[in-house]
Amino acid sequence: MREFTFDIVYETGSDPVMDVFIEHPTLVAKALYGCVTEDRFWRIERLIGPTAALDAVERLRLDETVRTASVTEADCSAMRYHDVLDRSNNERVIYTHVEDVEDGESVQTLAGRYLPHGSLYCTSRRENRHSWRIFMKSDENVGLLYDALGANLRAGLALRMGHLRDAEGWGHNSLGSVVLPPDQRTAMRAALDHGYYRTPREVTLDDLAGELDVPRSTLSYRLRRAEERLVSGYLGETG
Repeated sequence: MREFTFDIVYETGSDPVMDVFIEHPTLVAKALYGCVTEDRFWRIERLIGPTAALDAVERLRLDETVRTASVTEADCSAMRYHDVLDRSNNERVIYTHVEDVEDGESVQTLAGRYLPHGSLYCTSRRENRHSWRIFMKSDENVGLLYDALGANLRAGLALRMGHLRDAEGWGHNSLGSVVLPPDQRTAMRAALDHGYYRTPREVTLDDLAGELDVPRSTLSYRLRRAEERLVSGYLGETG
């Protein structure tokens, strides 16, 4: 099995769904795609983040007038079916089935054209970046896919090459099922970004609390609770 990775980076205003991620930096989505044929695919997407951001993405997903799949200048015409499988204040799971794709090109339709049928697509979205990881039995035509993407991206989108190599593990474990409340997720994200978890630490708890404009004791509590949830989820315990 081979894997091919790349990112598509979006400018503000180039895609309504990605604009929600840009506006809400703590919003994260992970999705699993399967291409049935070149013009038919399904997706299960799990989003974690603030309720307002989740509501915004759900509205866009269910709005048939919004066209977001195409990465070229032409809009995709297709039959779409969406269903919200799980809904809470901090999480949404949305199923999508698309068929009879015409006109515009999505990553899925281009990949379905060049890559072997049965390839599996794992993606993540955060801020302005949509990251793709494709598992496939043969990489014979990967160069054609890359050239097609690079040559046809619409304005406001940029392609960033990752790697092409033998697949090294699935990269999924029980942490994928751990949901952190927004305040804990924000605290942990800031701690990670500012080097709190590096050795040696690059920021103190006091300085990090100042960055977030919260009391030191509040930040410490949120980090401890987030760490407890992550460890419990990794070990398969309830928390």
